[in-house]
Amino acid sequence: MKTLSWMLLLGIWLFISACRPETVSGFRVLVLDHADQIEPDMELPLDVLSMQVEAIPLETTDRCLIKEISYLEESREFYWLVSDNRICKFDKTGHFLQYIGASGQGPQEFLSPKTIQPVEKEQALYVMDYFGRKMNVYAFDGRFLSSFKLPEETWIDNFRYKDGKIYYLTTGNSVMPDLYRYDIQAGRVDTLCKRDREMGTEGFMGQTFTYNLDNDLYMFHYFNDTVYRIRENKIEPAWLFYTGKLKWTFDELTLVADYTPKVRPDGPRMQIFDLFETNDYGFVFYSMSQFKGEHMKAFMALYDKKLDRFYPHVNLVSAETPWKSVEKGKVLVKTSVPGSLYAVREAFDLAGKNGFETLKEDDNPVLLRYVCK
Repeated sequence: MKTLSWMLLLGIWLFISACRPETVSGFRVLVLDHADQIEPDMELPLDVLSMQVEAIPLETTDRCLIKEISYLEESREFYWLVSDNRICKFDKTGHFLQYIGASGQGPQEFLSPKTIQPVEKEQALYVMDYFGRKMNVYAFDGRFLSSFKLPEETWIDNFRYKDGKIYYLTTGNSVMPDLYRYDIQAGRVDTLCKRDREMGTEGFMGQTFTYNLDNDLYMFHYFNDTVYRIRENKIEPAWLFYTGKLKWTFDELTLVADYTPKVRPDGPRMQIFDLFETNDYGFVFYSMSQFKGEHMKAFMALYDKKLDRFYPHVNLVSAETPWKSVEKGKVLVKTSVPGSLYAVREAFDLAGKNGFETLKEDDNPVLLRYVCK
């Protein structure tokens, strides 16, 4: 495994100007290390980003009533989503087709489908059963294909499939995350990266986020400001997202006997919910523990690669059709199919608006597809 020295990187970052994308030793660096950099009212028209928006209402039937979408994916012809411990399959017009698998403890069932990924080449859907501690594989038509156990690691909660191998990641408070590679055909698990410390009595904050870009796989871990590119047998630094003192410390997350933190934060702290990039933009969705009297206020950072400009927060707005806007830190989702981002909107937010006259308030959610032209 190749990594840069943590102390060397930290020393470099201390000389970088806030809010400006920089290049240090060939690495792009985005800096968001102080709450004063955030402008909550900053607006950018969707037209400036050449973003077009399409609405896909998910069909509401007696068989398919969706309370909340916990995970969204897509393949070339289908949408796949996890809702209320069920996996739903829709076509690209939003027509409900079928459920995939079923909840239960049987060999072909799952207890908790936490993360899913469709693999177009195999016409197969991989389903991580978090509490069942296994991976189930189903054909796109719903047939059960196979199942295999997850590696013996308690906190494995995320994965990405690439070229016949599964890359497993964990949640844990450490500078480096766990990263395991499972060769499906050989049935062998290799450790590419191992955490540097065990957790104590701490609240979890160490999330690891992954994304694909140009057939490369990337990962970012909360306690490490480096975005890594995952290679066959190693990881290597790709670019940096520096958060400085906005990052929680281990002592601030550790509870003592009276359930108070071992060390109280001396300012706002950042919690990241997702980080990824497309060919044109980089996105970071996060919240601040405190911001001008508000708690856990959500924001969206945006890096425009074409203009080489970094926005610590921006609202993407459409004046003529406000329902297209991405405001107040609302999350966009990147799927396995490149070229589109998605937002999930509840029917009661759109019912009765122009273009949604037939939508009822208690209908299934609507997918908003954002396409960069």
